[in-house]
Amino acid sequence: MDVETWKEVWKLVFIASSIAFYTVVIAVAFKGFGDVAQMLRNMAAGRGASESATDSNQP
Repeated sequence: MDVETWKEVWKLVFIASSIAFYTVVIAVAFKGFGDVAQMLRNMAAGRGASESATDSNQP
């Protein structure tokens, strides 16, 4: 393979890994936002952290 082919291969690898990385970042941010929203709802309802932790462990 020549140099230009390797450049194109690594360019595609970089783009694919960048997409995968940002997909994970967005998924973690979405999950974290949901957790923070749940915590704020519990605080607004006057429930403590221990009460909300036991609720999250129930099926």
